[in-house]
Amino acid sequence: MRKVIFIFAAVIAFLYFSVILFIFSPINDSKNVYYGNNYVGPLGLRLVPSVNWCKELHWRSPPLPYAVALVSYPGSGNTWLRYLLQQVTGILTGSIYMDFGLKVHGFPAENVTDGSVLVVKTHEAPPLEPDKFKSAVLLIRNPRDAILADFNRLHKGHIGTAPKSAFKKRSRERKKTDWSSYVTIQLRTWESLHDLWLTKFPGPAYIVFYETLVKDTRKTLQGILNFLNYTFTERDMNCALTHKEGIYRRKKKLQDFDPFTQDMYRQIEIVKTRVINNIRIYRKKHNESDIFELL
Repeated sequence: MRKVIFIFAAVIAFLYFSVILFIFSPINDSKNVYYGNNYVGPLGLRLVPSVNWCKELHWRSPPLPYAVALVSYPGSGNTWLRYLLQQVTGILTGSIYMDFGLKVHGFPAENVTDGSVLVVKTHEAPPLEPDKFKSAVLLIRNPRDAILADFNRLHKGHIGTAPKSAFKKRSRERKKTDWSSYVTIQLRTWESLHDLWLTKFPGPAYIVFYETLVKDTRKTLQGILNFLNYTFTERDMNCALTHKEGIYRRKKKLQDFDPFTQDMYRQIEIVKTRVINNIRIYRKKHNESDIFELL
């Protein structure tokens, strides 16, 4: 009987510490990860906090009676934009998801979806509840890069890179590679998500292109913050730009390897053209400028 109790206790202890390690694991699953001037050891625990915030993070006060959605297809830079917004404003950003890795590495408001946060991350279609979101920031990235980034995330976490072998893997019952099937499915998802927010969401939506955010971070952030009716100082913005890289952007690897075939590129252009046309229709309807850089 004592042996059974001992084994049971050992199993419980193992599960408990496994959960603890999971919660405090880094956003990249590599065994030894370098973040700026800080290292992550082989157990996955970050040795030194690596996020230097411009302001102490806090809840929006007073909270808004509604939430603002930060919408994107996965892999479009949503986490990085949340990081930038928190740097400029000091206000926490929320999410409809609960990512424990993000929760303990700079985003304590994971799974908070109300007006106490600046924006709420979502990769979903517009909610059926009309009062869920009153306005939205729609972050759009070239589908080629977004799909690749999310494929990397699925294999190696938020800032890791999938190995070449992952793009060649085949399921037994499939003639096509898993990667090829993934691209086909995700292209439809990418198009559907943006079209639904552009055509079905009743509130105002501010369109942001990831490529423009990278190229002109200051001006893009200014536009978003004006849309959110948030007043910031030049000092706030300068500090955020000084720390703009953070730990939430994936370093490009495999630059000598392109997993996309010519047929995939043709399909990407077809889908991209349709979404661009819908963006133009949306902007014309709302009397907005049609000048933008896309994808």
